[in-house]
Amino acid sequence: MNPDVSFTGRARRRTTRPGVRFGDTLARAVITLGGIGTIAAVLLMGVFLLAVALPLFRSASIGVHATTSLAADERGGADAPAVMALGTDDTGEIAWNLDLGAGRMRLLDLADGAVVLDRPLGEAGVGLDGATTLRVHPGSTLAVVGFADGAFRTATVGVESNFLPEAEIADDARRLAVGQALPDANGAVLRSAVDRWARIRVVTAASGEPARDLSGRIVDVDVTPLTGGPLVAAVDDTGAIRVERRSTKRNMMTGKEVTKRDGATIPAEAEVAGAAAGKAIHLRLSELGDQLWAIAADGRGRRYSIRAIDKPVLMETFDAGSGADVTAVVRLFGGNALAVGDAAGVVRVFFISRQADATAEDGLAVVAAKTFPAADAARPERVTTLAASPRSRLFAAADAAGTVRLLHSTAGTAVLSVNAMATDRLAGAPRMLAMGARETTLLAADDRGIVSWGFDAGYPEISAGTLFQPVWYENYPGAVHAWETTGHQAFESKFGFIPLVVGTIKATLYAMLFATPVAILAAIFSSQFLHPSWRARIKPVIEMMASLPSVVLGFMAGLVIAPLVERGLAPVIAGFFVVPLTLLLGAHLWQLLSTGARMRLAAWRLPIIGCLGLPAGALASVVIAPLLERLLFGGDLRAWLDGRGGSGLGGWVLAFLPVAAIVATMFCNRLVNPWLRSVSVGWPPRRAALVSLAVFGCGVALTVALAVAAGTFLDAIRLDARGGLLGSYVQRNAMIVAFGMSFAVIPLIFTIADDALSSVPDHLRSASLGAGATPWQTAIRVILPAATSGIFSAVMIGLGRAVGETMIVLMAAGNTPIMDWSLFSGFQTLSAAIATELPEAARGSSHYRVLFLAALTLFSLTFVLNTVAEIIRERFRRRSHEL
Repeated sequence: MNPDVSFTGRARRRTTRPGVRFGDTLARAVITLGGIGTIAAVLLMGVFLLAVALPLFRSASIGVHATTSLAADERGGADAPAVMALGTDDTGEIAWNLDLGAGRMRLLDLADGAVVLDRPLGEAGVGLDGATTLRVHPGSTLAVVGFADGAFRTATVGVESNFLPEAEIADDARRLAVGQALPDANGAVLRSAVDRWARIRVVTAASGEPARDLSGRIVDVDVTPLTGGPLVAAVDDTGAIRVERRSTKRNMMTGKEVTKRDGATIPAEAEVAGAAAGKAIHLRLSELGDQLWAIAADGRGRRYSIRAIDKPVLMETFDAGSGADVTAVVRLFGGNALAVGDAAGVVRVFFISRQADATAEDGLAVVAAKTFPAADAARPERVTTLAASPRSRLFAAADAAGTVRLLHSTAGTAVLSVNAMATDRLAGAPRMLAMGARETTLLAADDRGIVSWGFDAGYPEISAGTLFQPVWYENYPGAVHAWETTGHQAFESKFGFIPLVVGTIKATLYAMLFATPVAILAAIFSSQFLHPSWRARIKPVIEMMASLPSVVLGFMAGLVIAPLVERGLAPVIAGFFVVPLTLLLGAHLWQLLSTGARMRLAAWRLPIIGCLGLPAGALASVVIAPLLERLLFGGDLRAWLDGRGGSGLGGWVLAFLPVAAIVATMFCNRLVNPWLRSVSVGWPPRRAALVSLAVFGCGVALTVALAVAAGTFLDAIRLDARGGLLGSYVQRNAMIVAFGMSFAVIPLIFTIADDALSSVPDHLRSASLGAGATPWQTAIRVILPAATSGIFSAVMIGLGRAVGETMIVLMAAGNTPIMDWSLFSGFQTLSAAIATELPEAARGSSHYRVLFLAALTLFSLTFVLNTVAEIIRERFRRRSHEL
């Protein structure tokens, strides 16, 4: 026969067709590019997340913006304060200063330091003759002025900005460069952008009649706006304090306005009478107008409750100094905290919080939460002035050496530092500081001039400490891990990652504890014991569960499963133990059947388990639950979880039952079963099955006894499981998440584990069975170790799904970032926080970038877990390959 001709008569080709070669080359290239592209896409995703999150840790920067001199003949006397008020407009391009020594109101162009507007105070409409102190409420034009004769009054001081319509822009304004300004009636016109102009208008006016309840020279004042009118406080040089609320009502018939004053005076005698008292020279109000702080030069302070404005109540005294005299005090943004600087250069942040050892009637105490050491620890200089940002917890501090620092009260960090005396405009240390509304401009002034800096603070509220360490937030009793990113306008954002990380681990842990045993045992049963006809039907159904949308699973868990479990909590808890016990009891009863009966019913084991075993276990749980509730939980499980009655015994018994079961099983396997096998040789199968059932019963009794003994011991030493693994029941909790997530995780683990078990070579199974091992012994001691690498891969893939799951957690966990490991409490995960908060986070904001950092953390966590899992899986694979 011709070897070149096949049996069909067609001639054989000795060369590969060009089309086959092309297809092979194309397939190789596509597969290679696809693999490389997948790896590159994953890496690029990580690079993108890193690029968005990395600016959070960028260092702050600052540079001199402009300087302005004050003429010598304008400064008045050497003792006159040249600048009483200092600030910027909303754009941050125009600065204003109220100069009492020169008696003038000025607008300054920060682009070049030029004076745009210079008006006498008389023309400005503010009567400041004899004024000794002035304070402007941050972020507004509301001010209060104190005078040498003891009077004080409210006023309007500052500037207002509004954009000019096209028709109102003059030709001179159109010729301005971006950032330049020119004088205008009662203000200036600023070109803030290429196609945008703004009118800066000076707003200065006195309002109402001055209050004359104090007799001494006013040394400090403060004001805060309230709904009914401004709340004003003043202290004179004798230590007397006056606090009052002013409300103005207009008569609708006559149009006449009537101003009502409600308040009280704290006499100087009361101020200095106590041994721990001192004459107050610094006075600050809380933003809500319910607290008044009075601080003396030696640092001794008092806190008054002024909820009843006509009856101030002294709540406590406190020490605001650090062993040195207090030189500057400022109220921080939000109005709940004070920054206090002293003669040693130290700045401390105080606020009130609820403390266990508080002596005040309201249970609150003033605490020093943050301490900023002197700028130069070797040569400390006194703090000369402080200024708060009008939009965040950032504030500035200047010392006598001219060092100006930006500090952040929440993070407790120094953001940047600059020497104000490095310029030739300031004769000495800054006497006043101000920060722009956009936190891009910093002003410093003394009797000689004004210096402005442009700065970029970056993201000062974000640091490794605020992300991963406890932080003492305003009005909290102590340092805590917290995630709370949004709130009211003056809200103190909390970016602690630990609650989200704990929530992610908690969701993953409970989901895997529930899903992994079920999935692996189901895979063992399906691959080793289930009849092939049933396996061909059951496996595709379980695999189809993986295609269920997670939002549907979350919906079912949160709105269907959660209410059902809440109504039947005791039977559900009992079912965790009774259902497995029922199935094991059924397995021992199965051994009591004759060999023929077992052979005939072998193909129907799955329907028997599903239609008889599981319902019997569920029914037994319902029957036993009331008894367990009476014995362990005082008759009411929900009340016991809330801490209302009962001891901790029941919780410890539940917690130790799985551990006790493992100990009892090991005891039986190591001691009882070997002895039983040695003495049962030649026994009839039924007798051996009865003895095995008796051993099982003794094992159950031993398990219960061990759990009760451990629980009794821990309860005797006053340890309670409530507050740890157990706690108050919340409808959407970790157990509900475990139920819902199991529908997503079990199919993944089951499918891969079943395939791994089924792919074990048949000669291993045959050899084991031929050596006399039972099918169960073969499955556990031969098949399972050989398939370890595949089962491990299945578990890790399920773990990856559980770590990144979003919708189920979002809808079934309550989305509350709390830190506990209770099975019955909710939580929030990294993925849920990203899904809910990213759409409302402003692009480029701290919140926005922190969410990307959360995504990077989740990405890194999954990447590391999968990498470690692959290394371990490869070791298992090499070991099993040797078989």
